[in-house]
Amino acid sequence: MNIINYIPYGKENAIRRAELVIKTGMSDRKVREKIEKARRDGHIIINRQDGRGYYRTNDISEIKSQYWQDTARALSILARRKEMRRILKEAGYAV
Repeated sequence: MNIINYIPYGKENAIRRAELVIKTGMSDRKVREKIEKARRDGHIIINRQDGRGYYRTNDISEIKSQYWQDTARALSILARRKEMRRILKEAGYAV
């Protein structure tokens, strides 16, 4: 089953994950895994975290916005990871 067939184009057509679970018959976890795989395969799937759901887009301004949102998230995770690594090293763990 290809999750991409269930995710529409356009934010006005966004579909919530709970709806994807029902339509696909997959578990929530499996739906999330399929979405991440589709993203790794190069599909642009946006979820604005506003509760409206997932959608695909070719709109360059939406892709740009998602790019910067993802960049900020990645930098935040990296900073947190560096601090955890420092603490683990000080505690004697090899990381």
